Amino acid sequence: MNNRFLGAALLGLSLLVPAQASIITINFDGPGMTNFVQVNNQYPSVTFSSSGGDVVMINAQNPPYQGSVPNLICSGSPGGGVIPAVIDCTHDIILTFTNPVDNLSFGAYGNQNSVGSTFTLVDIFFAAAPAITNLPLTVSHTDKCASPIVDCAVDPVSLSYTGITQIVLHNNTDPAGTAYDDFTFSTQATTHNPEPSTLLLTGMCGIFWTGRRFLARKNRKNS
Repeated sequence: MNNRFLGAALLGLSLLVPAQASIITINFDGPGMTNFVQVNNQYPSVTFSSSGGDVVMINAQNPPYQGSVPNLICSGSPGGGVIPAVIDCTHDIILTFTNPVDNLSFGAYGNQNSVGSTFTLVDIFFAAAPAITNLPLTVSHTDKCASPIVDCAVDPVSLSYTGITQIVLHNNTDPAGTAYDDFTFSTQATTHNPEPSTLLLTGMCGIFWTGRRFLARKNRKNS
């Protein structure tokens, strides 16, 4: 009987443990992700889009770029009919998250600007805080490859904020634009995650119910 009581107590207390965060990485290298494929809602945690009639597209250039093989993403014109799609890597890239996320990081590739200069700006929107606008993203190195002017290594970007709902990469100044890969972020688990007051009530009810059964059986034995 004591074991049953202890089990119910542990069950009730376990319900009070917060849901664990999940780490999600998107590298654009899965099935069906081939050159010029449009990236939009293939991933349940985030939607990719652009502006001004452009779209986000797969750019299969790893290598020479050093992101996860074989793909990264760029902005581009989708084309249509006899007009071919064109990847330009210079227009906005927008990430809109299904649920707020924390600690977003990703890699930028192909920047030709000088070290320390800004290659693009980012606006960051939050669930419960004012937006951060026009945050500069800068070139961190000049690791050349493929040709004397192409930088194939990563310029890492780390946005160490909580509750991010959307980012907009805009106003690219690099001569040939910027490609992106390997987006990583954490998202709070939402399944079986009721309000704390509900968890407390559920746990206490389990303990109380088992305690009543224990006392009732004890009284019957003593009568």
